[in-house]
Amino acid sequence: MLSLDDFAQLQFLEGRWKGASPDGKEFFEEYTRPEPAVFQSRRFPDAGFTEHNDGATISFKDGEVISQWGEFTWKASSIGPDSAAFEPVSAPSRFLWRRVDASTLEAEQHWHADGKEQQLTIRLTRLDQG
Repeated sequence: MLSLDDFAQLQFLEGRWKGASPDGKEFFEEYTRPEPAVFQSRRFPDAGFTEHNDGATISFKDGEVISQWGEFTWKASSIGPDSAAFEPVSAPSRFLWRRVDASTLEAEQHWHADGKEQQLTIRLTRLDQG
């Protein structure tokens, strides 16, 4: 069981971030907390942050923290002041966010393919102070 105080530790995600996908294409993300029990992420194609083209919702309810992106759902297995791990409920992978320092965040994804564990780590750089 997680608490709303545990959920609040996700505040390290808040702000605007720049990253690059495996093909080298830049993307921009913004994490906000519009309600005490909701974090919203939005992905933008450029640094203008005007029209988002993707997004996810992370919510706290009844002792669980759930991340939903499209048809996929994950449940938080741990949340700390600098990291959060999510296990698949109905998703093909598990993922971890880790704050490296005040201006750097890593998103690490793990999945199985071709009979072995695969991993991808994307580094995001803070564009504001959140």
